[in-house]
Amino acid sequence: MRWILLFVAILCFAVVFTAKTPGLLGLGLVLGFVCLFGSLFGFAAERVASIARPDAVLLTDKDINVLRASMRKPGATPSPNMPSANSG
Repeated sequence: MRWILLFVAILCFAVVFTAKTPGLLGLGLVLGFVCLFGSLFGFAAERVASIARPDAVLLTDKDINVLRASMRKPGATPSPNMPSANSG
């Protein structure tokens, strides 16, 4: 669909260059820009869809809650690499 919109946009701009009446010129410009923006959004949507991760690899609510619980374990000693709050 995005290729068709791009082709129609190019065709409309070709009509604009050969138009002899202002009505045809205006109609060609409006249709050309509408199809051009439509094809732009079509290409952008396809690009986003091609690099998006499927829902199957996303974390579930259960996994998120387990991670949150592991981050908030009471009595956990600070990492030796981390400086303490009262030093210096």
